[in-house]
Amino acid sequence: MTSSPDGSSTNGASQNGDFAALLRAGFPYEKTLGRRAVTFSPIDLAVTKDKAVYFLGRGPFIKGGQLIAISDDDEELGIIRRRDLEPGEPPMNSGWKWPVGIVLDAEERLIVSDEAEDTITIVTKDSEIVAEWGEHGSDPGQLDRPAHMVIDAEGLLLVVDTMNHRVQRFTLEGEYVDGFGSFGDAPGQFNMPWGIALDSEGCIYVGDWRNDRVQKLTPTGEPLMQIGSSGDGEGELNRPAGVDVDQHGDIYVADRGNNRVMLFNRDGRYVERFFGDATVSKSGLKYLLENSLPLRLRDMAILEEQKRFMAPASVRVIDDRMYVADYSYNRIQIYRKEAYPLTADQILPHPGKPTLATT
Repeated sequence: MTSSPDGSSTNGASQNGDFAALLRAGFPYEKTLGRRAVTFSPIDLAVTKDKAVYFLGRGPFIKGGQLIAISDDDEELGIIRRRDLEPGEPPMNSGWKWPVGIVLDAEERLIVSDEAEDTITIVTKDSEIVAEWGEHGSDPGQLDRPAHMVIDAEGLLLVVDTMNHRVQRFTLEGEYVDGFGSFGDAPGQFNMPWGIALDSEGCIYVGDWRNDRVQKLTPTGEPLMQIGSSGDGEGELNRPAGVDVDQHGDIYVADRGNNRVMLFNRDGRYVERFFGDATVSKSGLKYLLENSLPLRLRDMAILEEQKRFMAPASVRVIDDRMYVADYSYNRIQIYRKEAYPLTADQILPHPGKPTLATT
């Protein structure tokens, strides 16, 4: 479902590029990265210019959180920061309690949110902490369970402030700039928002978790469009988490409660669903071939379920590749988009638009 703030349907003009439509040739699965015991419970990820993947792991297999890098060839590049506590062990100073969001700045430094500590940390690829700021509360500039983040064209950091039901904007040094949003289900209001993305014009897309929708807003937070409604059908959502927008204005949603990723076009029209197509990763194959018990267990398994998403938490689109943080299956699935922008003289006018033709 797509609606404008007043509830009416909308077919917005192109916001990303001057093309009239897309020829969608396909969006096939490409490969899987990671495996259990390395890429534990990926909650979010970021991709560098050289295609290295930095992912945040947290969940039932980790007593805290970790930030690990892997190459595009599925080689482990190292642990950037980790907290993995044993009973009675004092906390490490170099880890997070409950990390949830990660984004890269212009220098490819890693910016991480910790919803347990209500902090934002900037760390280099060499594990050097550049800055750490944030305090718990509901006043402007304070945080209550910060989630995903994005950096705008001015270099400011937009932070989804989940339990305060708002989005706040900061400098990278932690200085509060402005914010928008309040609790509710009206346009421009949120109920435990989670994911956030920007399009090429600076419009903001927020995954509105408890309202089962994605909201598109102006750069200042004025509502423009709502995408989705509660359910498990085409175009419906169940606890949307991560959100992203690609170069064509296509909108991607990690539909976590429905174990899938949803794709909408730039006008919010439902296009297709991804359910997961994982094969064994390069590192996973090496592990299996060196261990007889996992080999036997896989030989006995029903493989249909093994390749599907389970609680995908984040989706990131870099150029023509879609990366999905497959949280409960401890891996990252990658798909590759093939689409061709069309000019107005290549395709018939949209049937909903008036023409000079008469019948």
